[in-house]
Amino acid sequence: MFKTFLFLLILILTLNLTAQNIKSEDITYNFIKLPLKPVSSKVENYNSSITAIYEAENNKLLALFEADKARAEADYQREMSEYPAKIKAADDKYEREMKAWDEKSTALKIVEKQLLNENNRPVKDYVGAPYRKTISPPVLKTSYDYPSLAATYLKIDGYKKADVNALTYQVTLQGFEHSQPMIKSEIKKEVSRVNNVSTTYDVTYYYIEYNYRHPMSVRVANMNNQDVIFLAPTEFTEFKTYKSTSQKTSPSADFTFLLKKSEESILKENLSFINHLVNDQIGYEVTPRNSSLDYVKSKNDAHSDIMEAYNNQMIGLKSLLTNEPLATQKLNEAVDAYKKILVESDLFDKKARIDKDVTISIYFNLLEAYFAQRKTLEAETVLSSLTQIDLSNREKKFKEKYAEAFLELTNRMAANGL
Repeated sequence: MFKTFLFLLILILTLNLTAQNIKSEDITYNFIKLPLKPVSSKVENYNSSITAIYEAENNKLLALFEADKARAEADYQREMSEYPAKIKAADDKYEREMKAWDEKSTALKIVEKQLLNENNRPVKDYVGAPYRKTISPPVLKTSYDYPSLAATYLKIDGYKKADVNALTYQVTLQGFEHSQPMIKSEIKKEVSRVNNVSTTYDVTYYYIEYNYRHPMSVRVANMNNQDVIFLAPTEFTEFKTYKSTSQKTSPSADFTFLLKKSEESILKENLSFINHLVNDQIGYEVTPRNSSLDYVKSKNDAHSDIMEAYNNQMIGLKSLLTNEPLATQKLNEAVDAYKKILVESDLFDKKARIDKDVTISIYFNLLEAYFAQRKTLEAETVLSSLTQIDLSNREKKFKEKYAEAFLELTNRMAANGL
């Protein structure tokens, strides 16, 4: 019995010493994504601008408004100049009629009043004072500080902002549109509990709902004014539905602030979408990448070489855009270490220092390093090796994501002659 217990104890200790505790650490770093449709390398600059087709209509409405105001003011001034004469004319007429009425005999006045039921005493004509006609200002679509908007949202990565030897990058706004906001209600069940007695009752909740959109188009032209990109994204022509958070009290029917907030929000959202679209096509977009790296945690430092390679890779990825020489050095050191470690790989011995799980983790680390360095051929070799291993469902999905990423990278490199 004691021998059996001792054997089990030794076995457990042995397993603890040889077991690999693989840890995964999330990482976000920036890399430069190659354009799908690069323009001539001779073009180094761009200039961006934003226009709105509705500004012409705004100007037309404003001009009509000013003309109507001027006409109303002219009418008012004319009527004011005529007003004294109209007052005098009414006074003179009244005076003449009173004189004629005063000359009538008392008997005739009594007859007119009592028998004929007529009171012919003159009444002075009312002459109303002139007033300025109120001209309501037109409802205009929102104007913006277009140069500031363009400077904030329209940038092509990899190019400089200048007018010489430049691409022309222009976005045209069609204007914010929306349906009439409506206050709607819905009934929700709520439960109250008093003295351990539950009661279910209906509660009316109110919310605001309306549809909105902000269509716009984008054109990028070369120095010969030829289209490089010309698109009106269909995503902008489809109406979106706004629905506020429901509440027990009915909201205000003044929707001015709410609509203004929606307009500003979708304007920024659409401009950001367009800028990403343009950079994806022709820019060298600084792109965040979310991934993870694995390392092995062991009590006896049996995997310190993996930890060192992991640390080098982490430094390399984080400094990819800020210090390219350092990034290259650290990533190369990590890759060389991983290759050396993989020589020990034994997929069938669970007690091996570099067993199946560790091998898979190192392969995925290698794929991330190769992606950052745009080494697609080396990545193909790793993906091929992973195909020969019995992977878990999670690992298969991970491998598929890398395969998709490298396929896109290969296409972009080909488009750029790399």
